[in-house]
Amino acid sequence: MGSDGRYWPTATRTYHRATDPFSRASRAERALWALVAVGLVGDLATTYYGLQLGLVESNPVARAAIERFGFAAMGGLKLFALGVGVGCRRLLPDSHGALVPAGLAVPWLAAAGINLSLYAAVL
Repeated sequence: MGSDGRYWPTATRTYHRATDPFSRASRAERALWALVAVGLVGDLATTYYGLQLGLVESNPVARAAIERFGFAAMGGLKLFALGVGVGCRRLLPDSHGALVPAGLAVPWLAAAGINLSLYAAVL
């Protein structure tokens, strides 16, 4: 008997894989998750800078959260969306797994791009 996991109970052996949402992800899907991170940071950074310039958040939910709780609420909303995405990804078959990160990355990257274009109009 060794410690290679061959004789471990099945629940123990699969515990790590069941909790790792990226264990089944392809290389392309992992690249999309990297774009999610870039989009999240890009949207947050450009939104923050835009608010400093006097621009207004166009999303009514985010605008209300920022007005009530400050800019940290924007980060909370993004983390909530990311958590929902990771949770939903675990429910999808591998063949459709890239839909979740694409569904998060595209709007966040688009929002960052729109914010940058608004800077050109303001500055």
